[in-house]
Amino acid sequence: MSNSTPEMLAEADIRFLRYRLEVIGEWPPSKRKDMVTEAISRRITSIARSTYPATQERDLHALSYHLLDDIFSGEP
Repeated sequence: MSNSTPEMLAEADIRFLRYRLEVIGEWPPSKRKDMVTEAISRRITSIARSTYPATQERDLHALSYHLLDDIFSGEP
């Protein structure tokens, strides 16, 4: 990945995090599930903040929650 741009790396990281969210979406409700979901959400926000610095904090949280809603709603 020596020719990878920061955006390409961020996209790969987001795809992996989405996979992780799909996996934990199958877990029963628990404190652990809540903590892992929170950690993934924070990582997504961190990636967005570093890749798209002009984006407003409010927008980053909205995008993160939208991704989480997509995963846990069971819709494609």
